[in-house]
This record gives sequence, C-alpha cells and structure tokens, in this order.
Amino acid sequence: MNHSSPDAHERAPSRTPMLIGGIFVLLGGMFIGALTTTVLLRTSIGSAGDLKAREAIRLQELIEAPDGRAPAAVTAERATAQFAHSFVISAAALDATASQEDRARIIAISRWVLDTGALAERGDAVSRWAVIAARCVVEHDDAVREAAVCVRDRMPLDVPVPEHARR
Repeated sequence: MNHSSPDAHERAPSRTPMLIGGIFVLLGGMFIGALTTTVLLRTSIGSAGDLKAREAIRLQELIEAPDGRAPAAVTAERATAQFAHSFVISAAALDATASQEDRARIIAISRWVLDTGALAERGDAVSRWAVIAARCVVEHDDAVREAAVCVRDRMPLDVPVPEHARR
C-alpha cells in the first residue's frame, strides 16, 4: 500500500514575489549608491574648484597693481614673502600632512632653503622664521612630529600674531 502525505500533492509556494522584491531592493540600492557617489564626487570637485579659486585670488594679489600688472621686482618680492609665509605654515603642520610625497617635498624644500640661502638675506620676520623652520625640518627629517613642534617653538618674538590667535 502506498500512502502519500497530503503535503506531497500540494504545490510549493511560489518564490516569484520574493524574487521580484529582491530585484527591487537591489535596484534601489544601486540607485542610492549612484546618487551618493554623484553627490560625493560633486562635493569633492566643488572643493577642488574652491581651492583653485582661492589660489587664483591669492596669485592675482601677487601681480596686482593699480594700472595692471606690477613690475617684476614687486611681484618677485610679493611671491617670495608669500612663499616664506606658506612654507612656515606647512612646516609647522608637517605632522598633519597626509601625503608622504608632500612631506618629502617639504623636506627637500627645507634643504634647498638652507643650501642656497634663498631667504637668508631677507630681513623680515617671516623669512627668518622660514629659515628657522627649514633648520627644524632638516634636523628632524625622520620625525615629522618633532619637526613641526620645533617650528612652532622657535618662532621669533617679532613675528606678528594674527588677530584670531590673540584671544
């Protein structure tokens, strides 16, 4: 005698609704991922655009004169002063620089500043601090944290403190 169970004659429930639901979830995830990626890319491109705009504004200030472009001696002086200022800031924040390539480049620039005496003849405080910063970076080229602390600790007393840092 062959007894079959009542369940054997019933059909298994259809998995089609679950399959359709899974496809919708997958498509929804792809849509959200694409949208998120688009927003993130736009944000990063916008940030790069902002940085380039600020850079162009700063560079225009270096060549600006009431009647157009400033004479070469004036632009060279302005560019050198801006370089000294930017170099001190980057040397003081060397430990926060993420790129190994940028760190290596700042160390190479430090050696260049010391080897050539590029800023040595200038009498302004920022240029003197840039030379001090270069010495710190070269002395501690294998320990960027110590180099950055050295730059901050050896600031000349006659360097003007920015208004926002006085509080």
